[in-house]
Amino acid sequence: MTEDNAAVARMKAFLSEAFAPWVQQLNIEPVQVTETGAVFNVPASDALARTGGIVCGQALSAIADTIGVLTLIGHNNDDRIMTTVDMTTHFMRPVMTGDVEATVTVLSNGRRMATARVDIRQAGSPKVCAGATCAYAYVGG
Repeated sequence: MTEDNAAVARMKAFLSEAFAPWVQQLNIEPVQVTETGAVFNVPASDALARTGGIVCGQALSAIADTIGVLTLIGHNNDDRIMTTVDMTTHFMRPVMTGDVEATVTVLSNGRRMATARVDIRQAGSPKVCAGATCAYAYVGG
């Protein structure tokens, strides 16, 4: 892993260049690359809410998958193409419309496959609201 600021900049560039416009509209903000993963913020958006002011599960799943990829981009110091091969998401409590914090822990990162754990929290809360385990296959190379 390279220096934190360079990795964050690489993740931001990859997000703006490689992801679909609707994913970019999630406004995911890489904050920090850590020894074991990365930290992200997602600002409040009414566009992600369903009835009752709860962030919809589809948005949380998209956030989890996207930040898993971004974390691996930051850790690998390269732009290897990868694809999601498996993702399991658990919703434990509602995320109300508001800022969201997410942490990613890289569980394994091999030559052909990687696995990451994502924990999503309401900003400022220690309680995990949703968690995902994501597996990625590196394509080519």
